[in-house]
Amino acid sequence: MLSSEVKDDSREKFSQKLEKTVKALGGKVARSLEMGKKQLAYKIKGQSEAVYLDLVLEMPVAEVIQLDKKLTVDKEILRHLLVIAE
Repeated sequence: MLSSEVKDDSREKFSQKLEKTVKALGGKVARSLEMGKKQLAYKIKGQSEAVYLDLVLEMPVAEVIQLDKKLTVDKEILRHLLVIAE
């Protein structure tokens, strides 16, 4: 979930930055889907709306921890969730 304050052109730059990060960690973005701006059930970091992104990544399991750390410190990201798909 991205902050709703992120503008449309900044979202594209964010997507490119995230793709570069994943590639640097030895992975690739298999699918990227922007699901639009949605109202949150409760405020997160003072925000009541967020832009939802759904990404399917293919990367080594050992590098997922590094990706998680990078996503945690990014100020544009309100929340993130990494899961293993079978």
